[in-house]
Amino acid sequence: MAFTVQDIIDGSREPVCAAPTDSVRHALDLMIENDFSQLPVKNEAGKPLGLLTSDSILRALKHFGLTVEELCVANAMTKSIVRRNEDDLFEMLNVLRDTPAVLIVDGEGILVDIVTSYDTTEYFRRRAEDMMLIEDIEGALRDHIEASFTDASSDEVDETALSTAIQDVTDRNKALRAHFCQALKRYLILRDGKPSNLKGTWVDEAFAHLVDEIPAKTLSALTFSDYIELLLHKECKEYYTRIFDLEAKAIRKLLDSVRRTRNDLAHFRGEISASQREKLRFCADWLERHQPSIPVSWPAYETETSRELLAVGERSTSYQVREEDIGQVVPLEEALGPGDSRYARLAIWLQGLPARRDRVELTFKEIEEIVGSELPSSARRHSSWWANDSVSHAQSREWLDAGWRKAQINMAEQRVTFVRVKSREKAYIAFFSDLQNDLRERPSFPLKQISPNGQSWLTAASLPENGPQSLFFIWSFARGKRFRVELYIDTTDQAQNKRVFDELYAKREELGPPIGADLSWERLGERRASRVAVYHSGSIADDESQLTELREWAEDMMVQFYETFAEPVQEALRVTQDNGASTKTGSLEELRGAG
Repeated sequence: MAFTVQDIIDGSREPVCAAPTDSVRHALDLMIENDFSQLPVKNEAGKPLGLLTSDSILRALKHFGLTVEELCVANAMTKSIVRRNEDDLFEMLNVLRDTPAVLIVDGEGILVDIVTSYDTTEYFRRRAEDMMLIEDIEGALRDHIEASFTDASSDEVDETALSTAIQDVTDRNKALRAHFCQALKRYLILRDGKPSNLKGTWVDEAFAHLVDEIPAKTLSALTFSDYIELLLHKECKEYYTRIFDLEAKAIRKLLDSVRRTRNDLAHFRGEISASQREKLRFCADWLERHQPSIPVSWPAYETETSRELLAVGERSTSYQVREEDIGQVVPLEEALGPGDSRYARLAIWLQGLPARRDRVELTFKEIEEIVGSELPSSARRHSSWWANDSVSHAQSREWLDAGWRKAQINMAEQRVTFVRVKSREKAYIAFFSDLQNDLRERPSFPLKQISPNGQSWLTAASLPENGPQSLFFIWSFARGKRFRVELYIDTTDQAQNKRVFDELYAKREELGPPIGADLSWERLGERRASRVAVYHSGSIADDESQLTELREWAEDMMVQFYETFAEPVQEALRVTQDNGASTKTGSLEELRGAG
């Protein structure tokens, strides 16, 4: 599709211009009054002669040695680039890289407008803002659709009913099939002289020869029109009547107008009107005021306290390990590199929450404290910024990868609720249960009897055998679609952890070869714990064959890891204990479990 200059100009304004005989003082007054950095110069016939800019004025003043009162515009202007309103828009954008403004003329060469870099930036900013409002609306519609297909007894989405409804509203061959049935009936009448009943399965089999099978669509792959039809589907009538207290006709009227505006924006059909933009804002606000109550068990799309912020906010915090948490240490500490997203800290924080926490509500301010920087303005203006988009949103990729999803957003109160992805929890339980069963076949390995609880890591063994355990052999799904087998060193005393790590690191040349893999030595700097790990690519979202392969690797590697490190790490612990007793202060785990 060709985009023209006309798409970016409103065609209604009379450009403010200077005459060649005007004094530069007069032109400067016009520029200051209108907050312009340039003025078109035109003759009495209205045709452009050039462009007066702040830079061209300064050059003329310097070279002529005159004052702004003495200098006339004709001697201070520079040449201008002229385009017609039907010219290619993107060609004009290329021109604007080298000139402050482009003058627009009609078919007779009369100046009708001026386009600056600011104009183009503002034009595309408005379009982006409008499209974000559309995204806000689309995201709200998806949430309502899923809520309407949620089984109240199980608190889970009825995927079968949802898929059936999606197939119903997206079946583009429905009308053709109806005509096909009428043709068959007419044929049978002509053949038998009387009507005959059609057998549905036979009709379906015959109809399949006329059309190609349409693959099933997911909710996130639907069009805006599909969202409207799905929300107003007969299966959803009780839901939308209860939530909105409106009939389908009224809801459809509003959403259809939004759909038309969306199409105008998507196809660059000129600037949308103030009325259209107001309707977008009204619809987005209306949907936000009528948010569904989203259950914990909702899945994520493919395409939720200040006192807990210590987990990430205070890097070197020490805390006591509660008796019930012995052997269930949280391998939370992780070093972040310069290439990591700022929202990685939020993912780590969420991932470190106890398994009993299914949901958590955070204010935007609390999230800023966790990530260590301010949220962008769009996060406070558009609910679509919080969409569970695993493709194009860096922030949501982080929390989805950690097994959490945004459930509700309250833009007015600046609060967001995250919930665990239940399907992810079940997958973790199944993976680690199978891994434990495999390792039980090796009686020489001191497998720790801990039931998987749906979190992304599991302790396989811990040391020392007597006394407080502070050396943990752990399987863990890490950020960035990686899986690791690790030795996690956490005596609850930062200084001692580093001493143990340093003792081991000094023997790295001896410890590496038995494992036969590249060891990652992670002292973790200011973090309290330290880690030695070996990584393998893998995500809990991989297919079954990939997960089977990953389990086989994880079993073998854990046995090798334990056999290599068990004695050296206990010796390192004994050595460092001679240099000072460990301390236990604070109670982060209690803070983490509070609420």
